[in-house]
Parts: sequence; structure tokens; C-alpha cells
Amino acid sequence: MGNKAMGTTLRWDNANTLPAAATTAGGVRISEDKNGWRSHNKPGSAVKQHICIIVHDFHDGGSEMMALRLAGEWLRQGRAVTIIAGSPDGRVRERVPPGVTVEVLDPPIPRSRLSLFRLGRGMVPALRKVAPDVLFLPGNFHFIVARAIRRHFPGLPIIAKVSNPLVPRLPGPLRRVAEAVVRLLLLAPIDKLAFISPELLAADSDVIGAARTPAVATVIADPNLPDGYSPPFRHGPQTPPLILAIGRMEPQKNLALAIRAFSALVARQKARLVILGEGRERAALEALVRLQGLDGMVEMPGFVPDVGAMLGQASLLLITSRYEGVPAALIEALAADVPVVSTNCSPSQKALIASPLHGRVVDDATPEHLAEAMAAVLTLPFATGGARAAGLCRHASDVSATRYLALFDSTCR
Repeated sequence: MGNKAMGTTLRWDNANTLPAAATTAGGVRISEDKNGWRSHNKPGSAVKQHICIIVHDFHDGGSEMMALRLAGEWLRQGRAVTIIAGSPDGRVRERVPPGVTVEVLDPPIPRSRLSLFRLGRGMVPALRKVAPDVLFLPGNFHFIVARAIRRHFPGLPIIAKVSNPLVPRLPGPLRRVAEAVVRLLLLAPIDKLAFISPELLAADSDVIGAARTPAVATVIADPNLPDGYSPPFRHGPQTPPLILAIGRMEPQKNLALAIRAFSALVARQKARLVILGEGRERAALEALVRLQGLDGMVEMPGFVPDVGAMLGQASLLLITSRYEGVPAALIEALAADVPVVSTNCSPSQKALIASPLHGRVVDDATPEHLAEAMAAVLTLPFATGGARAAGLCRHASDVSATRYLALFDSTCR
């Protein structure tokens, strides 16, 4: 770990042309340690901590959206923030907060099956240019870049958000092998892990190791609720009732199950399904809608940056993911007073869907069982005056951002 004193920004450089200590004309004293880190400190000055966020691109995933929200909050709380992206692709680039610097690799590294293995090495020149004080990885997807970055910058603090289970559900012997691989290849280069829920941390404590968990792991909720959030107005139930599904059209979200469950529901009562999201499974999902005879009952308008208006009309949110950390859509729905029907895709689902008023978690996630749960939830009060939103204040963006800054400061000492 690099040592950082108050009012000091550490930088590194390959040139190695300066003497061990020198003073610039502006009175800035520059010193270099044995690892090639350079300390730039003007006497009496207070230099902003510089946070760097690594993303592959500006894909419309939950991790990317939460990273942009944190970046804006960190900027408002007086830190400098730079995002380094492997590629400029993705529609959420337009949502980068003003004042946040964006560096895109040149040449870019577009997303592909093996692109993550190139991304870490590709980030090295950009990191030398940016010279951050701390590096933030916004989700499990980006963990693999830490290994290459650590080789080049041994003193750079690396903080990673754990957004999904570290190891998938596997039989005992296979899980133990997977845990060892994750520890060696993914976790070893990372200084601190921020789990997005206590249930997720408890489920993964064996992966980290019981002895190491208190030293390297903490819990910081995602900033699902933006600054100044107010819940959408609940207009009253639609006729027929509106069922909402929100998520990328990717295998993890298992939206084909949502369509089949909806088909089972409309065999017994009228309803309407709207799927908000985009992805590579769109054509297959559209074909499934036709096969199930659901034309006119299922809409797929694509990615919607602000889902508040749709939540204001929805009678329930349907989540059919295979696995999750804490689904952002779940927090957004409960904050908007919308009940949820969900597969048991996350260690946190039952803690958040804590009573029948909040909805149902379906352990045996067949279309028929999900349809039964939806039929029951559609009988619940449409609005509760905020009862479903109780206890979600930890997901406020300013609360989450402040907790991350405290973690950065303690790690960078």
C-alpha cells in the first residue's frame, strides 16, 4: 500500500528522470519512493483525492448505472473523479455527470467473449496518465482486470464492489474448487471488498475466509435512490393490471421465464406485461411471445433511463433472474410502493421482500408457481402510503457515496 499523507496526491511515471527529491518552480515538492510512486505536495495545500472508476464500456447494466451515480455524488462531496473505459460503446455514456472526466482507451477494446482478459493490460497506460489515488471496480464483472493492474501499480489501493455472489451455486466439491480459483485469481489483488448487502457477505464469507473477512470486507448498499428522490405518484391500478419486468435481455435475467409465467397467469385472468430493457435475447423473446399467443399483451419498448413513470402505474414487479446480488429494480419498486414477485435469485430477496405486503419470493420457480404468486399479489393494496419503502434509506445515493469515501480514506492512509 502506498503511504498517503493529508494534502498529498501520489502519482507514478515510467520516465524515472527526476531525482529522488526535487522542488518545482511553483513550490511543489516531488519525492519518489522505491516503487516509482511520486508524491506531489505543495506546502499548505489540500489536494482533492482522485478516484478512478474502471468500466469496460457504458453498457446499460446496473453496475454501470450505480457507478455513474456514485461518481456524481463523490464529485459533489469534493473529490476528483475519472472514469476509464475500454470502449465508448453504450447508451449510458450520455448520463456521465458533468465534471467527471472520461478517458477511453485508444485503440478501444470493445466487449467480446475474451475482451476482459485484454482490458487490464490495456488500462495501464491510461492509469499512468490519470494517476489516481484509489481505484474502484464497480462490480464482479470487472474483477479480472485487478490482477494486471496490481502487477504494474503495486501500491495503488483497489476497492471492489461485490454486486453478485462470488461463486455460483455448485455441489460441494465443485464449489470448493471454484472458491479457491476465485480467491487466487480474482480476490488476491484487491485490497477491500464492499458487499451490497449483509446477506451477500454472509453467503460469501467462506470464499474470502472467516479470518480475513473482518479485515477486507464491509457492507455498503448500492445508491439505488438518486439525490432528491421522491417516489412516483401512484395513479391507481391499470385495467387490466400492469406487470413490469426490468432488466437486460441476457441469460442472467431469464426473461423467457417471465413470459412463460405471464402466459400461465393470463390463462386465469387478464393482465398486461411490459419488459423494460435491451439485449441480445430480444429476437428470441419476441419469438416466444408469438409462440405463446401473447401478441398485444406483452410490450418490449427497450431501455428506459427513468422507470419511475412505469412504476407509478405498475401493480407488481416481476423478477425472474437466475442469480443477483441485490437487484436494483427491486429497491426501486419497493421505494415506489410496488410489490414484487421474484425467484429466489439472491441471498437478500427474502430480507427485502419481508412480508406478504411486499410480495412473494418463489423458491420453486416454475411458470405455474410464479403465476400463482402474481395472482395473489395482484389482490394486495395498490398503494400503502410508503409502508413498502420503510428501511430503504441506506440505498440513498448520498448515504452510499459517503460510506464509500470513508472506506477509501481509511484504505489510503
